[in-house]
Amino acid sequence: MTWLVSDPSYAMFLLIDFIAIFTLVAAMRWISRFIVKPVDQHSEASNIETACAVIALMLALTGVTSGAFSLTLFDEWLLVSVYGVLAIGLLRLGALIQDKLILPTLNLSSATQHGNITAAYITGAHLIGTAIVIRATMEWSSQDENLGINELLLGFVLSQLLLAIETRLRLIWTSGGLLKSIKDSNRASIIKAAMQHIGAALAISSSAYFATDLDTQWQLAVVAWFVSSIVFLLAYLALAELCVRIILPKDEAYEGGRAVLEGAIYLGWGFILPALAS
Repeated sequence: MTWLVSDPSYAMFLLIDFIAIFTLVAAMRWISRFIVKPVDQHSEASNIETACAVIALMLALTGVTSGAFSLTLFDEWLLVSVYGVLAIGLLRLGALIQDKLILPTLNLSSATQHGNITAAYITGAHLIGTAIVIRATMEWSSQDENLGINELLLGFVLSQLLLAIETRLRLIWTSGGLLKSIKDSNRASIIKAAMQHIGAALAISSSAYFATDLDTQWQLAVVAWFVSSIVFLLAYLALAELCVRIILPKDEAYEGGRAVLEGAIYLGWGFILPALAS
C-alpha cells in the first residue's frame, strides 16, 4: 500500500473499483436468483447456488483487480466492468454447459428450484471451479483489451473441457454413482464430489505457470497450456486417490463423515499442486 501514501490520488482508483465490484456482485446475485428462483418457500438450495455464484464472480474479479491500475479512472472502470460482465456471462454459461451437456440426464437448475440441495452443490462447485481458471487467465491479461478477452475466452473453453473430463472420469469410476447421489440427495457423497471438482480446477490452474507469454508466442503457449493442464489434472487425480487409499482404512468405508474427509484430501491436493508448480 506504499503507492497510496506516495500518491493519494490512487484512492480514486480504489473507489472506482469498489463501485464496479458492488454493481457486478449485485447483478450476479439477481441474475442467479432469477435463474434458480425457488418454486416454493424452501429456498435453501437456491440460496446455496446463488452464494456460490457470488463467490465465483468475486474470485474471478481478483484476477483483473490485482496489479497496476489503468492510466485513467474511466479506463479502470471500463476494464473492471467489461471483464466483470464477461465473467458473469461465462460463469452462467459454464453452469448451463454442465447442466445440458456434461450431465444431460439431470436438470440441475430445475432440481435446485425444487429444493434439491445436492444439485445446488454440484452447480456451485462448477461455478467456483470455472472462476478459478478464469482468475488464472485474467492474471495474464495486459491492458490490451483485445488480447485480454482472447485469453479470457480461451481460458473458459479449456476450463469447461478439462472440468468435463474430470466429471466424466468420476462418472466412470463411480459407475454413475454421482447421478444417483444427486437424485437421492446424498449430501455427503455430493460434498465430496464438489470438493474434488474444485480441487481439479485448482490443479488445472497450475498450468498458468507454463503459459505466460501468450502475447508473443500464442500458438506455442496454447499448446503448453493445454498439455500441462492435462498432465496436472491426471497427476492431481492419481495423487489424491493414492493418498485416500493409503490414509483411510478400507474397512471403514461406511464410517460417518468419510466422504467429506476424502473430499478434503482432494481439495488439499488442489492447493498443493499450484504451490509445487510455482
